[in-house]
Amino acid sequence: MKVLKHKLKMRLPAGILLAATLLFWGLYDRYERAGPILVERPAIADASSVRGDCSETNGLYTLAVHEDGKSANVRFRINDVSQFSFIRVQGRLRTDGVVVGKNPWRCARLVLIQYDSGKHWIPGYHSLIAQEGTQGWKFYEHVFEVDPNAVYADLALQQLGTAGAARFDSVFVEPVRFKKSYPVWRVVFAALWIAMGILYFRRCRLDRRRLRVLILLNAIAIIFGTMMPERWIEDSSTFAREEVVKALQPPPQNPASQKPLPEKVVEAKSPSVQKKPVKPKEDERMERFNKLLEGVHGAGHFVLFASLCFLVYLSGALERRRNMYFGKVAFDILLFAAVTESLQHLTNDRTPGVSDWLKDMYGMICALILFIPLHWVLKRRLSGAEKSDF
Repeated sequence: MKVLKHKLKMRLPAGILLAATLLFWGLYDRYERAGPILVERPAIADASSVRGDCSETNGLYTLAVHEDGKSANVRFRINDVSQFSFIRVQGRLRTDGVVVGKNPWRCARLVLIQYDSGKHWIPGYHSLIAQEGTQGWKFYEHVFEVDPNAVYADLALQQLGTAGAARFDSVFVEPVRFKKSYPVWRVVFAALWIAMGILYFRRCRLDRRRLRVLILLNAIAIIFGTMMPERWIEDSSTFAREEVVKALQPPPQNPASQKPLPEKVVEAKSPSVQKKPVKPKEDERMERFNKLLEGVHGAGHFVLFASLCFLVYLSGALERRRNMYFGKVAFDILLFAAVTESLQHLTNDRTPGVSDWLKDMYGMICALILFIPLHWVLKRRLSGAEKSDF
């Protein structure tokens, strides 16, 4: 019992700082209004575009899709967004029997889409809500970074499923900027966590572990991935998407090498008869790619924590630790996962999520399942080596 109390007391400082981080950043609003309200409970008469079965009463919108499958869409134009750095979007959504379409993003959504001077859609994260099935009222909020090339934006209320109704309420859009106190609080919490890391580096004796180099490299990779700005992720995904599109495009043909078609064939292919190839919309292609990236992001959480847990367990087995050690280590890694998620509060554009922490835990469980038979083999071999030496 004394040993358990001692172990809990050792982890108390990290637990207190973790709770303080989550509580403070959960209550502290890092943004302040940077201009007039752009959209507030808009009327349908203010919409720049209305398609499908859309109705509105005192700012409450109902978008329905019937048997004909015609989607519903209401858009509100926001001009001169280039003068702002960030735009905050809020809203509530309730769905009744929304059936997802061919693609997973064809559901009830509230999105902020940015456009450049050529009226081209700017790729990037733009979805605030994506909901299906039947769910009660839920409140959503997100701050979107304004792209440097953006000239205007559309706030779109959408029901893109094949059936069902979506209701939107309390739609609110405003420009925001960081508070002056925000950088100060970031520095304070960053300094506290650096000090905590130095303290636990010695307490956990990481410099004495058999696989200390691999363990530290794995932990650094986790912290780097956690603190990576969202803008870097978006830029890398956009670059990757553009490269994939280029690779899939057919090579340009040389007109000089093409043989002239007979006159009858040319007449058959008159402009009125020719069918233009139907190209998928730019936003649809990016939506599919973003879904793929979300899977890659979740896999990264799973793999990194599975490898960290496996390395720590393997190091403990090589050091001939008792079975109680592995339970303590599992708790420590779960605490480390929660700490790394809370550190996302110190970034400009990322927030922690329980779903990511669960992916970390699933990775740890997988590592434990793989390690159990290996641990049994190592114990047999190490005990056999001791007997032979004796």
